[in-house]
Amino acid sequence: MAEQFKRAAIVGLGLKGGSLAMVLRKKRLVKEVIGIDTDATALTKALHRDVVDQTVADLEQGLSQADLVVLAVPTHSTLDVLADIPSHLQVGAVVCDVGRIKGPVLEKAAEVLPPENPFVGCHPVVFEEEKDIDEAYPALFQDRPCILTSGDQRDEEAVKRIREIWEGAGCKVEEMDAEVHDRLFAVLEDLPIIFLSLVCKAAGQVSGYVDEIDEYSSKELKEITRLVAKVSPHAAERLWANRKPLVHVLAYYRLKLKELSEALQEGSLQDLKTLL
Repeated sequence: MAEQFKRAAIVGLGLKGGSLAMVLRKKRLVKEVIGIDTDATALTKALHRDVVDQTVADLEQGLSQADLVVLAVPTHSTLDVLADIPSHLQVGAVVCDVGRIKGPVLEKAAEVLPPENPFVGCHPVVFEEEKDIDEAYPALFQDRPCILTSGDQRDEEAVKRIREIWEGAGCKVEEMDAEVHDRLFAVLEDLPIIFLSLVCKAAGQVSGYVDEIDEYSSKELKEITRLVAKVSPHAAERLWANRKPLVHVLAYYRLKLKELSEALQEGSLQDLKTLL
């Protein structure tokens, strides 16, 4: 595949940022990769593992050299970084992200980025967002979905070039409306976080046997508890960032829980089977 960009600057060298840098270099999708991070340890590890060609801690220095800018910071930080970068961008540089929330990011990009710097929202779906650069590997995106979103200021050429980057990284690329995307992942990722947390709280508080829960738990509940312990430390920020579609999804579930409660109190076994 021909190089779509000369120099890529990846802001944030965690699992996704580091893995993307590795596959860009391995498959020669760009000529050079610059790693940008405020964490000096991450920069050192990136060089030691040969993840990038060069590292910088200064945003201006790193971005001024790049014709592709990838924001690979945690979702809740993307909006802040977007606000910081416009004055440092090369004319014509394409900006994209790798986060799981698209609507607010597209709105912010439209607000702060100049017309000569098109933005393409990207969500490579890997479900391993909290790991760091130690876990990065170039095959992370192989055969994984990558969802592209673009707003009213869609730049067809930029979308085409970004699509080819992700396809080159091994992704199965598709496009989706940002509102539909955020509603979908409110169901697929946000609701499980909420429900897992509530199940663990209810197990102790409703039963009244908080200290004995581990002793009497089924293997299913123990697995739920293990998953809750691994929930992102940024879970609240993630839920807050996607709160608009999440509120609507929760309203639906609130209605269904009400119907379930009524079936248990006043309905029949068949009513319960129908609801389930």
